Amino acid sequence: MQAYQIPYSEENDLRKLIEAVGVEPAALKLLCGKAQHRNIMLKKVKTSWANIIKQEMLAAGGDAAISRHSYACKEDFTDVILMGTKTQINYFMTKMKMQPECFNVVVDAVERAMGVIKPGLNIGGKHYDLAEDFLVLGVLNVTPDSFSDGGKYLDKDSAVKRAEELVNQGADIVDIGGESTRPQSHAVSEQEEIERVLPVIEAVTSKLGISVSVDSYKPQVIKEALRLGAVVVNDISGGAAVDANLDLIKKHDASVIVMMNISENGLMGHTPITDHKDPELMFMDFCEQSRERFLSRGIGADKIILDPGIGFGLSVNDTSRILGSISSVTSLGYAVCAGVSRKSYLGKISGLNIDARDGISNSISLYLMERGVKIFRTHDPAGLTAVIKAYKALIGV
Repeated sequence: MQAYQIPYSEENDLRKLIEAVGVEPAALKLLCGKAQHRNIMLKKVKTSWANIIKQEMLAAGGDAAISRHSYACKEDFTDVILMGTKTQINYFMTKMKMQPECFNVVVDAVERAMGVIKPGLNIGGKHYDLAEDFLVLGVLNVTPDSFSDGGKYLDKDSAVKRAEELVNQGADIVDIGGESTRPQSHAVSEQEEIERVLPVIEAVTSKLGISVSVDSYKPQVIKEALRLGAVVVNDISGGAAVDANLDLIKKHDASVIVMMNISENGLMGHTPITDHKDPELMFMDFCEQSRERFLSRGIGADKIILDPGIGFGLSVNDTSRILGSISSVTSLGYAVCAGVSRKSYLGKISGLNIDARDGISNSISLYLMERGVKIFRTHDPAGLTAVIKAYKALIGV
C-alpha cells in the first residue's frame, strides 16, 4: 500500500480525482467541499464581533484565530483568520446570515473570498476568459535610456520591426512607451514623447494590424494614441492618467492597466530600503479602491487590470510579500498584471545582470500563474509563451 498527498490547483482538478474513485454522484459535491481547506483572513474586525465569529466557526466544525485581547474586548479591532473546510465555512456563512443585519458585511466579504471568481477581459474587441486564457504584453521602449532595451529601437523602422518580432514570439499586445521611468531617469516633455511614440503606434496599428498598449501618463500622448488605435492605456500614475482621459477612454472602448505607484521619486522608479508594515493589504486596498473608483465612473470591470508596481516605492521585501500572497488578490476576482520582467528586484534576489534575467523572470511568472495571475508584461514573449504552454500541459488544459 502507498500513501501520498493529493496536490490540486483548481476545484475541478479535485472533483476529477474524487470522481475517479467511483463515489456516488450525489456525494461528489459534498466530498469536494470537505476536501478543500480554506484559511481566510478578515482584517480589522470589531472585537465584539470576533467572539461571535469564533463561536460560529467552532459550531460549524472549524475554528477562528482571534487576538487574545478580544475575549475581554480590550481592543477595538482584531484580525481574524477563519480555518475550516469549504463545507464548514459555507455552513458558517449560513449561520452568520441569521445574526443581526450588521453582520452582512462579514458574510459579503467571506463569500467574495470563497468565490474564486475568474474575471473576463475585453480588449480591442477580443474576449479573454481568465479562467484559462493568458494575455502577454510585449515591451517596446522607444527611448534612449530604458533600463533594458533603451536605445535599441529609437528610429521608427527598427521599432516597427521589433513590434513584429514581439508578436511573432507570442505577444498578444505590444506595450509602447516613450519615456523611461527607471530610477534616476529624467522626465521628457509631452511633445518629445509624442514625437517618439506616435509614428510607431500609427505604423504598428494601421500597417501591421497589431494591438497596442500605450505606456504613458501624459494626457496628450494618451489622447493621440487612442485616436491612432491603441486599445489599452498603461497608467503608471496610480489612476491619475485614467482620470484625465476618462471620456476618451470610454469613447474608444479602451482598457486600462492601473499601476500602484508609491514612489517617493515622483512618477519615476524608486526602491526604498524601508519595508512597509503590510504591503499585501496595501495592494489589496489599492485594487479595491481603484476598481470601485472606475466602475462608478463608467469603466466596466472587464476593462480594468491592476498592477502592484514593482520598482515603484516597494522594497525588495515588500515585492516578495506581495508576489508571494498574490492569490489573495486574484481569488477576489481582480485581473492582475505582473510586470516583473528583468526588473532590478530580480537582480537583487538573484545577483543576475539584466541580460541574464529572462530565466528568473519566467520562473517567477510560472509561480504567479499557479496563483491566478494571467496577464504578463515581458521583454521575452518567446520564453514566456513557452512557459505558458508548459503550465497548461501540466494542469491538463
